[in-house]
Amino acid sequence: MQALSFSGAVSRSAKLHLSVLDDFIAVVEQKLTETANPFARDSLCDMLANLREQRDGYLTLAEPAAIAA
Repeated sequence: MQALSFSGAVSRSAKLHLSVLDDFIAVVEQKLTETANPFARDSLCDMLANLREQRDGYLTLAEPAAIAA
């Protein structure tokens, strides 16, 4: 029974992290469209790639049944 509670807690925490990452990704995408600076654009693209990779990891924890199906 304790394992199920832990799993629920992990899933809820992962969903919270997903929400934060989604918000941050949106901000970075907006800043990317607002700048013409090549160095800043490159840096923001790298950041987006990293954030999306992190998001994929949290998605696996947030919705394990959806990933397994």
